[in-house]
Amino acid sequence: MHLDSALLDVKNLAIQTASGQPLVDDISFQVNRGEMVALVGESGSGKTLSSLALIGLLPSGVSMTGGIISLNNQVISSPLTDFDASTRGRQLAMIFQEPMTSMNPVLKVGEQIAEVLVRHHRISWKQAHKEAVELLDRVGIIEPQRRAKQYIHQLSGGMRQRVMIASAICCKPSLLIADEPTTALDVTIQAQILALLRELQKEMALGVLLITHDLSLVARYADRACVMHRGKIVEQGGVQQLLNAPQELYTRKLIAASQPEPRTVVQSISVDSPLVRLRELSKSYAQTQRLPFIPAKRQTVLYPTTLDIRRGEILGLIGESGSGKTTLGRAIIGLIETDSGDIEFDGVSLTQADHSTRRKMRSRAQIIFQDPYASLNPKITIGEQLAEPLRVYKLRQPTLIADRVEELLKLVGLEAHHASRLPRAFSGGQRQRIAIARALALEPELLVADEAVSALDLSVRGQVLALLDQLRQRLGLTVLFISHDLAAVRQVCDRVVVLYHGKVVESGLTEQVLVAPKHAYTQQLLAAAPSLTEALRLRNVS
Repeated sequence: MHLDSALLDVKNLAIQTASGQPLVDDISFQVNRGEMVALVGESGSGKTLSSLALIGLLPSGVSMTGGIISLNNQVISSPLTDFDASTRGRQLAMIFQEPMTSMNPVLKVGEQIAEVLVRHHRISWKQAHKEAVELLDRVGIIEPQRRAKQYIHQLSGGMRQRVMIASAICCKPSLLIADEPTTALDVTIQAQILALLRELQKEMALGVLLITHDLSLVARYADRACVMHRGKIVEQGGVQQLLNAPQELYTRKLIAASQPEPRTVVQSISVDSPLVRLRELSKSYAQTQRLPFIPAKRQTVLYPTTLDIRRGEILGLIGESGSGKTTLGRAIIGLIETDSGDIEFDGVSLTQADHSTRRKMRSRAQIIFQDPYASLNPKITIGEQLAEPLRVYKLRQPTLIADRVEELLKLVGLEAHHASRLPRAFSGGQRQRIAIARALALEPELLVADEAVSALDLSVRGQVLALLDQLRQRLGLTVLFISHDLAAVRQVCDRVVVLYHGKVVESGLTEQVLVAPKHAYTQQLLAAAPSLTEALRLRNVS
């Protein structure tokens, strides 16, 4: 049945819950062959649900109640027809956001790709394994034969995403759906993955539907964009026109959130008496011991490092995965032991102090982890989790703990009635606020924020960053802000330290480092994460 010349044609798609609550409301868009179309919006806007409808994987209790989805001029889904599962893999494929949860942990990488080939192409397992290795090589994985024999958890984040891409393209589909494929990756890996997708798109004449909240990626790689808000497409068109002259208020809001203003240095920062001094700090981990009685080799993740964290400042620590950022942050607050060097906190050497002193000092430094849902207890109410450190450290009388919990919630922009809820009842941004409130319960002087906003939407990220800055000024906090998000660093940090393979390669005022970097690695980071304006310029010269 001929419907349209577009590769993918979505007309009047509507998705509802079993109770009739609309989740996606009458949206229409197209993807042409060889074209990359971005579906842009915040969490809850309906982006991912729309993509799951395209491949017939809507969650239980959610159904397609209106519209027609056609691929290659054939209807593949409608409320009156069941999705043809054989279409998935052969004609359209999906790259999910998190490879660790979407790939089989008990099958080797090569086996998982080969399984798809055997099922759809009806070839032998031997031939499928050979093609799987060739695909791994095609997506840029070094030593593909060795990697094919490994499990997904043994690979780095960038490699996992490449494996997902290899699995998705193995049957040569005509449409590839990429759902937030680079959200948790470093900026240099992000650039590599998107460049790979762009290359495959041209080589295989693929249509690509890119689902993202990162407008810089849209500006750099997409041909057209559709902006979603509360289940509706509020605006769509060519990327340059849409980003340069947006018509809708919501689109303008998203663009403004992706272009934060650089901060001015706070005058109250103390230069003479740093809160934290690191002197020649180093850390290594033992590798797997291959033979008994032979000492295992050690992998150095942090070479002798010296730096100061000044009182009242927000110090940005940037670098890619494996550079030693998290190791440094955890060492400062005593979560891991170091090999050598000294950590001095408020004039006291933590490496030489006794257990009682270290415990007391540790309560003055807290950490906000990257994933608030994983760091909060899913079975205990938020109020109880905020009250626990108050009881353990006896910071309040038992009768006053409830008042302090309410005070902490209001401090981070939440309400008192939220105390009775479990973590699952909150959005990602709200959970991050709760994690901040829990860290503030002990009234710390130092806050270590470890990738605290990397998985948040643009507007929510801006809110959390503004909150950190407000708390710093109101409470006199010192913050170590660990991130690979250069836009966030520019917005909130006073100074920046750049780590590369466990070594400090550059440091200085934020604007000095991010506007006129001296080290080649810093220049590479900036090139991999261009601003919205720079990304639009780059698409015209590529």
